[in-house]
Amino acid sequence: MTLEHVSLTPSQSAVLFVLMSQARDVPNPQLRALAPELTKKSRETLNELGLIDSVKGPRNSFVHTLTDRGWAWCARELTEEPPKGAQPPIRALYAVMAGVGRYLTAEDLRLHEVFRAEVFRAEETPHTEQNAASPLEERIRTGYADLAARPGAWVTLSALRAGLDDVDAATLDTALVNLQRAPGVSLIPQEDRALLTDADRAAAVIVGTQACHLFAIEEL
Repeated sequence: MTLEHVSLTPSQSAVLFVLMSQARDVPNPQLRALAPELTKKSRETLNELGLIDSVKGPRNSFVHTLTDRGWAWCARELTEEPPKGAQPPIRALYAVMAGVGRYLTAEDLRLHEVFRAEVFRAEETPHTEQNAASPLEERIRTGYADLAARPGAWVTLSALRAGLDDVDAATLDTALVNLQRAPGVSLIPQEDRALLTDADRAAAVIVGTQACHLFAIEEL
């Protein structure tokens, strides 16, 4: 079932876009430096809507994370008008995010592929013999090639795991998280939660704080 897309205040919308941009747990002091103040009332509203999770961290300060529903809200909001009463800085933010939305559509990408907690940088990890793919990574690539209709097509982790059922789940999780740092490799959540089966949920891999269900390799 598709959940109703809720309208938020300008400040609440900005907070969600900032949490999206960070793609990680963000302590309250850091959030204050990046976004409009998240008041107690706004925090409780966003928590009740299931758009963010807020838990007590060090020194009794809240730490906030964008939920799967929050990611879906941000994706939908890329095509929406700025909130009523938005000041010029928020309107400018929406203009920029609309441009991001047009890019995602043109390139057939999703938000999680642009805003990621850990972005691989080639200059930090030179491609040498020491960084050659492990046997398990090669098996993952082969398993993906057997399942994918074409390079870059999404396959479910539940299907990928089925072909690697002799590999310990934790070991495979680690290999997948490491492999998704490589260029052209993506590991993302299924934004439409209604499409997830119990097997999909059980097969999910946690990247940062996100449960990921889909896997793709651009070049085989």
